[in-house]
Amino acid sequence: MITNMRLPKKQNIQETNPEDPLKYHFMPFIGRFYIKRLQIALEYLVSETKQYDKILEVGYGSGIFFPELVRHCKKLRGLEVFGLKEQNIVRKMMLKENICVDLIQGSILDIPFPGDYFDALICISTIEHLEPKDIDQALSEIKRVVKKDGTIIIGFPSMRKSMQLYAMMMMKTLNFDHHKSNHKLILKKINDNMKVATMTKFFRFLPIYYIVKCIK
Repeated sequence: MITNMRLPKKQNIQETNPEDPLKYHFMPFIGRFYIKRLQIALEYLVSETKQYDKILEVGYGSGIFFPELVRHCKKLRGLEVFGLKEQNIVRKMMLKENICVDLIQGSILDIPFPGDYFDALICISTIEHLEPKDIDQALSEIKRVVKKDGTIIIGFPSMRKSMQLYAMMMMKTLNFDHHKSNHKLILKKINDNMKVATMTKFFRFLPIYYIVKCIK
């Protein structure tokens, strides 16, 4: 397990929208879960033999993964549906952290890059926000912009009762309206559309989060 992952300092980063789980990364107990999902994704990404040329993070949120991802590629780009106001919040963080990332406004359903462009693509806690009818299109776009033999990493939460309990205890809500697609559908669509290399369930016997690595 990677333990020296670089995250932004708490005072350098702020939420970009009400659904942003940023604050949970810095909490004493629950923060371990939020950080571990990034650590697992990073383990799937990191190559001992090369540095990536171009990486795209789809759904970067507050940019909490940026300071680590820029260490593993020559050029990092982030895609979000955000407008200029939210982008500027992330740019302030990047300035304080002394990192450079190209921020692109756009949708996972129509990624504004040519085909076979990125060496790797990461999409953490984003795809579950899509309507079920849009999952195939999103996965098609992800595959399109990644090079042959490129790495694709997708992370998403479970919609089991355990997550409902977590929401009630930790987030003080039972509202999961912003999670429109459940893990069973996402897993099926990934297996239907991509070549799965490996997958981690966290926790193993009662999964509340999945991280899937695919190779195009």
